[in-house]
Amino acid sequence: LIFNRLDLTIPAGTSLAIVGQNGAGKTTLAKLLCRFYDPTSGAIEVDGIDLRSLDLTAWRSRVTAVFQDFVRFEWSLRDNVDPGGAATEAEVRAALSDAGAAGLADLDTTLAKGYPGGTDLSGGQWQRVALARALCAVRRGAGLVLLDEPTAQLDVRGEAAVFDKVLAATRQVTTILISHRFSTVRHADRICVLEDGRVIELGSHDELMNRRGRYRTMFDLQAKRFEATMDEEGAVFDVL
Repeated sequence: LIFNRLDLTIPAGTSLAIVGQNGAGKTTLAKLLCRFYDPTSGAIEVDGIDLRSLDLTAWRSRVTAVFQDFVRFEWSLRDNVDPGGAATEAEVRAALSDAGAAGLADLDTTLAKGYPGGTDLSGGQWQRVALARALCAVRRGAGLVLLDEPTAQLDVRGEAAVFDKVLAATRQVTTILISHRFSTVRHADRICVLEDGRVIELGSHDELMNRRGRYRTMFDLQAKRFEATMDEEGAVFDVL
């Protein structure tokens, strides 16, 4: 994807949700911030410094990310949360709690069958472990958190509850969330709507709803789908 005059400033220490249709450039932006590749024109600046001029290893030590295709290590729960082995047990347990994964298993349990005492996890449980890994990195000094559909296998209520805890745990760092669920992104400080490789709307949930633009249209459409689904199941869920 080629970004088209993309202009976006993310204040340090704030949370930003990025929404848009498939192909709008959401994941591309996240991967550029991780420096999986660099822009061929224009620049990404950190405190006024071109990201390409920063030491790659040093920059990545400041970034923690959870993508849809996150790694599932056949290691202990402790090592999955803290692959570098630098965190204390208290930090590991706190990260698991913040990710909604407290009590998932003993810290020394191998997360794979075929090992003595090993166990397997569901997709949603693995997503919580991956989130805990990111939150543990925050406790060890990471200043930028990138979450690309990190809880897609959780139900709507579960995702919203987890993201609320994540926001609380990352209050002092910069957090970027990519999600298709508007009941979750509405809790971010600001929401960015990407379309055709550029920002078409930017503001808080309330500001964008009052603007009655693209975000309001997408939010209302999704709300109607949720209401129809919940009515069929005999349940009630208010996405607003």
